[in-house]
Amino acid sequence: MTKYLNRLSKRVTLLLILAGIAFSADAGPVTVKASLSKDRITIGDKVDFTLLIKGKNGVKLSPIDPSSYFQAFEVKDHVQKGPYKSWWGGSLLEYRLVLTTFTTGDYIIPRISVKYTEKDGAEKEVLSPGLVLHVEPVKTSPEDKDDVREIKPPLTLPHSFWFWFFTVIVPLLFLGAYFLVSYLRARKKGDIMVNTEPARPPHEIAYERLNKLRELKLVEQAKIREHYYLLSEIIRGYLEARYELPIVERTTSEAYKELLASAKLKRKEVTVIRDFLEECDLVKFARMLPESNEIEKDFSRGVSIVDLTKIVSAPALPAPDQGGAA
Repeated sequence: MTKYLNRLSKRVTLLLILAGIAFSADAGPVTVKASLSKDRITIGDKVDFTLLIKGKNGVKLSPIDPSSYFQAFEVKDHVQKGPYKSWWGGSLLEYRLVLTTFTTGDYIIPRISVKYTEKDGAEKEVLSPGLVLHVEPVKTSPEDKDDVREIKPPLTLPHSFWFWFFTVIVPLLFLGAYFLVSYLRARKKGDIMVNTEPARPPHEIAYERLNKLRELKLVEQAKIREHYYLLSEIIRGYLEARYELPIVERTTSEAYKELLASAKLKRKEVTVIRDFLEECDLVKFARMLPESNEIEKDFSRGVSIVDLTKIVSAPALPAPDQGGAA
């Protein structure tokens, strides 16, 4: 028991001696400690800087801004703790900064000035210890090359059969079906428009239309202009089909030149046709109203033009009756 107490007393004595040494080291009214989490980093890494300020009882610590001392660094975070009372009766103030830089070299962390006020009101300051931070470049890998690396080829993503089926084959099938249906519909319409009847001679069609014009009895209804318009169109259509010349869309003078230049008719026949068409134009455009006997004569002149120029060898329908009122 005595030995145990002796050993315990020795330990207590040692602790008291160490505490006395520590207290004597912090004998000043304010002590400042500065530290780095590591003194060597690579470019772009982060390092923690801690500034711990201890003040004795009755000393008032003034707040500071440590970030103003780190102009060469980029401050990522800045935390302040205190000031608050410590267990020994003094005050404690702590600053923590997270730093980084993107340039290499040796950086000297400057000594930070800490101001405080003593019990008697005297203002004083103390400086933190200076530190050095070594910033190294990123270490290169043995596989790294100094020159520019070659461009990698584009990556090709494998696709399954169903991908190509739904993105390529199915749209092509729909497109082909659309064009096939459109072709069959157009062909069907074309078949409907085809004239399956045997071709008829132009003069037969002209005689048939002249008979229908007489049956309309437009003159009896005082529709003289309509009667001459249809009469002129029937003869123009006949001449165009008979000689394969563009007569319907031509003026009378143009139709006359067209017939004369074709050399398919005699000049006398062309003159008769011109006079007939000019007579019709007078009624259609000049609003001339001929007498009843003149209307009948003009109708007969139209029939005689067909008689004069028709194809004699082709079988013909009976010519329209030229007697009676139009």
